[in-house]
Amino acid sequence: MASSGNHSEQKCQRLAEEAEESSSTSETPPKIPKLNLPECLGKHLQTTLRNSTGFSNGFSIVMDNTYSYKIGTHDFEPEDVFHEIVTFTDQLASWLKEHTDPEHKAELEECILNRLIAMVFGSNLIERAGSTATITHKLCSAVFRGGEIPQDRDEAKDFLELKDALLRKNLPADTKAILRSCREIIQHAKAASFIINQLCICDRGLTEDIILQTHQILTYKIDADDMPWEEYSGVYRTEAVSAGLHEFPHHTLVPYKMKSIIRELRSDLNQATRDGQIDPIATAAKYTHMFVNIHPFIDGNGRMCRLILNSLLLKLGSFIVPIGEDEEDRSLYLDVAANGSAAEDTYGDLDEDEKPTMHAELGSFIMSHLKGSMEKLMKALRK
Repeated sequence: MASSGNHSEQKCQRLAEEAEESSSTSETPPKIPKLNLPECLGKHLQTTLRNSTGFSNGFSIVMDNTYSYKIGTHDFEPEDVFHEIVTFTDQLASWLKEHTDPEHKAELEECILNRLIAMVFGSNLIERAGSTATITHKLCSAVFRGGEIPQDRDEAKDFLELKDALLRKNLPADTKAILRSCREIIQHAKAASFIINQLCICDRGLTEDIILQTHQILTYKIDADDMPWEEYSGVYRTEAVSAGLHEFPHHTLVPYKMKSIIRELRSDLNQATRDGQIDPIATAAKYTHMFVNIHPFIDGNGRMCRLILNSLLLKLGSFIVPIGEDEEDRSLYLDVAANGSAAEDTYGDLDEDEKPTMHAELGSFIMSHLKGSMEKLMKALRK
C-alpha cells in the first residue's frame, strides 16, 4: 500500500501533465507558436524605444489631459509621474543601445520574464484564481520561454503548496480544484503569449478575432461557476451579467459594442499617426475601461481587460504593468474599476461632449504602476 506522501506525489505529478494535455484534446484553442517571449520582447523594445520621448514609428510620447489627480483617497500628480516615466524610458533606450552583448541581453530577458510572471500572478490574484507566487513562477517560466511544463519539480511539495493556497482562500482543495488552479496559471500565460505575440511581435492591430481567440485560450478547460467551459470559452455572452448594482450592457448589444470599440481604437490610432503623437497610457486605459464595461464574456473579463491593457502598452512603446500583486493593491484596483463603472451609470447617457473622462482614475492608477514597473526594471538592470 502506497504511503500518503507517495500518493500526494503521484497526484501532483499528474496535475501539470493533465493541464498540458488539455491543449491536445478536442475543441482545441488556437495553436500558440512556441516562442521565447522575453527574448522576442527584448528585440521588440530595441525597435520601439528610442531617446527623446518617442519610438521608431514616428510617434512622439505626449501626455494627454485625461488623468485624475486622485487615486482612491490619495493625491496624485500625473505630470510629475509622467515625466519620471519618460526619464525611465530614455534610460532604458540608452541601456539597450549600450548593452548588446549576449550576457546583458540575457539579463534583460530575465527582467522581462519576471515582469510577465508578476503580471499573471497579480491578475489571477485579483480574481482569486491561480496559486502562489512560487507555483506561478514555475509554471509561467516554462510557458513564456516556449518550453514544456517542468516535471522535475518537488511534486509532493508543490501539491501541498497548491492545496494550502486554496485552503487559505477558503476554496475547495480537492484534486480537481488543484488541477484547475494549475490550469488558471498555464492558460493565462498562454493567452498572454498569444495576444502579445499578435499585437507586438507580429505587429497586428487588435481585432475581435484576436480577442475571442485570446479568451478561448485563457478559459480553455476552465468551467465558469454555472457553465461548462465549452459553452462560454471564446464566445460572447448570451445572458445578462452584473457586478454589484452595476448592470452591464444587454447581451444583444455586445457584438455591436465590440465592433464599435475596435473601430474607435483604429480611428484613434489613425489620428495619432496623423498627429505624430500619442499617450500610450491614456490610450490603453481608455480601451481597458471600455472593454471591461462591455463585459463581453460570461467569465474572464477582468483578466482579459488586463491582457489587452498590457499588450496595448507594449505595442505603443511602453512596458508591462503588473497589477494586484498584494491585497492592498487588489483592493485599490477593484475600487478604481468600480468607480469607472459607477461613472458609466451616472454619465453614460450624456452626449459625448458632455461626458467626463470616465477612465481618468484608471489612467492615473496605471501610470503609477507603470512608473513602479519601469523603476524595478532599471534597478535590476543596473545591478
